[in-house]
Amino acid sequence: MTILHRRIRIAAAVLLMAAPALADRPQQKTSGRVAQDGEEEYERGLRYADGVGVPQDHVAAARYYRIAAQKGYVPAQYCLAWLLENGVGVKQDFQEAAVWYRKAAEQGDAESQNNLGTLYATGKGVPHDDAEAVHWYSLAAKQDDPEGITNLSMMYLQGRGVKRDPPQAFRLCRKAAEAGHSAARQNLALMYANGDGVPRDYVSAFVWLDLAAAELDSAAALRDRLAKEMTPAQLARARELAAQKRKQLNPEKDH
Repeated sequence: MTILHRRIRIAAAVLLMAAPALADRPQQKTSGRVAQDGEEEYERGLRYADGVGVPQDHVAAARYYRIAAQKGYVPAQYCLAWLLENGVGVKQDFQEAAVWYRKAAEQGDAESQNNLGTLYATGKGVPHDDAEAVHWYSLAAKQDDPEGITNLSMMYLQGRGVKRDPPQAFRLCRKAAEAGHSAARQNLALMYANGDGVPRDYVSAFVWLDLAAAELDSAAALRDRLAKEMTPAQLARARELAAQKRKQLNPEKDH
């Protein structure tokens, strides 16, 4: 994604494809429920994944996740699917990952719904099907899952599996961006810069790129290149608004 001359559109935001967990293991998922069948094995798997009280061992983690997943424990189904999708502790297997994501997704797990949608959007482990991807992204978005909201936004923006609707894409993307999702913030900035679903506004684009830059190097690069296209007055206003937005979103850092 690059910013060229003012008269040339910034490259369109791309669909977020990565699974929620960005480290070398799935995120710990806590259910807050009473103990269920499979929960003990799941907790043991987490200990091996984290190396808490035992040597870190992703193979052992996968083994315990599988036992728990086979007992129907949803968090373990998600974690096993994530390991299979990413080839951590097990041989990478998109088809089996899809199986376990589906089991958890059908029981309402939002992250699994999002990740299953992404497999359909990319055709990994399942036939490529944008409409099916939209279905699962929509279910995740209804639970306010930021990944699902961001991905659904991009489907509306690109007209994949659903009628193209830039204003709806903008509304969804802004919701995820306000919730703190870095990729959504970058995508929202690109929508402002391109005038996709909202009037073109370089100042707002800069603000959201500046916020996203805290976690994304790509956003920092885009922000710096956009700054070269702005007037001194625009840039000063953008920096002022970015500082205000950071305080608004992170009030505890002011104390």
